[in-house]
Amino acid sequence: MQGLLAIPPQGDIKKLKGQDGLYRMRIGTYRVLFRIDHDERIIYIEAIGNRGDVY
Repeated sequence: MQGLLAIPPQGDIKKLKGQDGLYRMRIGTYRVLFRIDHDERIIYIEAIGNRGDVY
C-alpha cells in the first residue's frame, strides 16, 4: 500500500475517467477503488471486489 502514496501512485493503478479523484488498483481479477488525501497521507478505500462487481 505504500506505493499508493507516491505521486503518481505506483503499481497497476489507473485514475478513473469521469470520477473525480478516484483510482483503481488491479490485483488479478479483483479491483480496489480508492481516493488519496496526499496532504494527510490517508487512503480511503471505496470498494474491493471482483472486477464485474465494483464498477
